[in-house]
Amino acid sequence: MKILMTGITGFIGHHLGERFINDGHEVHAIVRPTSKVHELSENLRANVTFHVHEPDNTLLDIVTDLCVENNRPDVVFHLATNFKTAHRFEDIQSLIQTNITFGTELLDAMAANNVYNFVNAGTFEQTIDDSLSPVNLYAATKDCFEGIVKFYAASRNLKCIGLRLSDTYGADDKSDRLLGRLRHSFLTNEPLQLSHEGSLVDLIYIDDAVEAFIAAGNILAAHKYDYCGNYDVGAARPFSLVEVVRTFEDVAIKKLPVEWTGRYVSSNPRGVPKFLPNWQPMTTLRDGIKKFLGR
Repeated sequence: MKILMTGITGFIGHHLGERFINDGHEVHAIVRPTSKVHELSENLRANVTFHVHEPDNTLLDIVTDLCVENNRPDVVFHLATNFKTAHRFEDIQSLIQTNITFGTELLDAMAANNVYNFVNAGTFEQTIDDSLSPVNLYAATKDCFEGIVKFYAASRNLKCIGLRLSDTYGADDKSDRLLGRLRHSFLTNEPLQLSHEGSLVDLIYIDDAVEAFIAAGNILAAHKYDYCGNYDVGAARPFSLVEVVRTFEDVAIKKLPVEWTGRYVSSNPRGVPKFLPNWQPMTTLRDGIKKFLGR
């Protein structure tokens, strides 16, 4: 397949790009002038065609150039995002630019060139129904963009599968999310404050997340459009914080200096997840933590 990606320099993006290259696909990636392409693997730098998005090379220019002689991308994978757990006033413009404006321009460029298949990366923190609101401004911008996707689906024949990702982790993840914080405490012996032991979290290992994107792309490339819609990419059930900590300690063979604050916080009110057809998480929490720690 001919594949167009955004967000290839991100954690999930570079793993997905590696998979596409290793599977023999033709991969094109839209990057910013400031994107850290030089930090990608030699495999990606040698085999991906990079298109720099800048004022004199718009998304419309890039997509149009890719469609020369009707050699259009088979699927567009949109992973570029600006993530903020809690935003500051000065973050608002960049959140809207990256999470809403950039994606809308990409959709319009696709529509102008009759490119229809679109896989969108969302977050489990988004709105589920009218009774549950997005948990932060980042998730709210993702909700806004999904509304724009619906417009292009209704008016421009866009075919979209949205993947709402749980916290994704892997050995090379340098974020300070839960497992990163546990690893830091494990390595430094610094005390770690966590909320109530029963607070729920949802985690997904990077290999399983990549498989979800592969499955979504294959569905669209095969024109199985009855499956368009939004799906969860996470564990079959949420984990309690104490379960994650105890499993981590068991794998690490070390007690962590965790301080429980006693405040219950559930980051997973979803109930039964809705998974893509022919996809389910395969990596257990224990096995994922083993890989995360290089065991």
